[in-house]
Amino acid sequence: MLSIVITVLIAFFGTSLFGYTVHRSLHQKWTGFLNKKHMNHHLIQYPHTDYVSDTYRDAGKDNTVFIFMAASVPLVAFPIILGILGIMSLSCIIIAEVIMLTMGFLHNYIHDAFHIRNHFLNKIPLFVKWNELHYQHHINMQANFGIFLFHWDSVFKTLYK
Repeated sequence: MLSIVITVLIAFFGTSLFGYTVHRSLHQKWTGFLNKKHMNHHLIQYPHTDYVSDTYRDAGKDNTVFIFMAASVPLVAFPIILGILGIMSLSCIIIAEVIMLTMGFLHNYIHDAFHIRNHFLNKIPLFVKWNELHYQHHINMQANFGIFLFHWDSVFKTLYK
């Protein structure tokens, strides 16, 4: 039972730290063309002056979701490797994978929902709070790198309210 609790915590915090780190990196000039692709979302598709639309404006070839997916391969593979080495049980591998994949899906879905006018989630107060924090990210692109989890922004002093 303790191993399951530890697995849940590590998978949750590890995945959220991964998302924070990749997103923050995409806002740094040293990431080159990846930064340019991501800036398409901030400066062209959803500048803070035109933050929402009736349907989500897809970035097409500049979509950075694929960058997150490619970068996450080692993260997703890690529990499997630990299982092959006999360090992690099958049940813990499954739990870790489900948590990581669910969080990846939620990050993408919730992020897109922020930018859709009259999305049904806007009726949920917690979603509205997250959306306000994400909107602040579109105003100040060096803050609020969490999509809906902002604990790493607090830790690394990038939270802007």
